[in-house]
Amino acid sequence: MSRQNIDEWLWQVGNELQRLSEEMVRTRPAVAIGKGWEPRVDVLEDANRILVKVEIAGVRGDEISLLYLADRHSLLIRGSRQDASDNAANRVGVHQLEIFYGEFQREVKLPDIPISIDEMKAQYRNGFLLIMLPKQQRVVVTKTVTIKKI
Repeated sequence: MSRQNIDEWLWQVGNELQRLSEEMVRTRPAVAIGKGWEPRVDVLEDANRILVKVEIAGVRGDEISLLYLADRHSLLIRGSRQDASDNAANRVGVHQLEIFYGEFQREVKLPDIPISIDEMKAQYRNGFLLIMLPKQQRVVVTKTVTIKKI
């Protein structure tokens, strides 16, 4: 088997294991889990900021809250996605369920980089919450100390 085929096979096995893991979580009652679902998150960095990208399609902007936890240098993202199925009364069966509804919460650990939390901005676009955290400008302080002879 060629290296490319092995890599492809490992990729497929990994994807299947992730799907099975997520399915196992879904089949347990929410009461047993003790929490809702968790959206997927990317944390990216450029020269001037940290960008946190959260995949939350179908969540209304007024259903989202952000909290910076200074002691843990992390963001806490909370919200809720409502099931807007208007034809539930006419439904005769369910054949596949992969979209999570209800409350969610996700704590995102930020990289060990000083940020300017007062300048944090967020926007919600095309199903993604984009949180921009500007890096704190480092100020170089120089001080001359006079040494006294004793």
